[in-house]
Amino acid sequence: MKFESTPGGFSVLLPAEPQEEKKTQDSPHGPYTTILYISKASPELYLVGWVDYDPKFNFDPVKELEANRDNLVKTVNGKLLTSKKITLSGYQGLEFTGESARIAFKSQVFIVGKRPYLLCYVFPPGQESVPNGAKFFSSFHLKRKV
Repeated sequence: MKFESTPGGFSVLLPAEPQEEKKTQDSPHGPYTTILYISKASPELYLVGWVDYDPKFNFDPVKELEANRDNLVKTVNGKLLTSKKITLSGYQGLEFTGESARIAFKSQVFIVGKRPYLLCYVFPPGQESVPNGAKFFSSFHLKRKV
């Protein structure tokens, strides 16, 4: 199904209607809000979302991409397997894979303006990927400049 997020400014293909998770946290750089959409297609899980930082927070895009990657790996108590630089419509990003004892995942993060975007799909460990993973990544389209 085609999913569109007006506040996120994007569209993407997902296997099922996603559930939204929104969380605001404080940090040394001011509050930030994470918006994540989660779509389940057992045994796979698809995630797409972004972070809105305090407008006064300025960051180095390369370091922010690496921090987003490293935080995702840390969140699942996993290990990073691969990481490479990529671009989306001229915006810099990273594509990486990782795994933990219970899951494997492939993810992309991009910096668009001052907003990092995340795409990730999760699957059982031991698999290289999933048939719809490449389709999920390639279906992500920005609707507007952020």
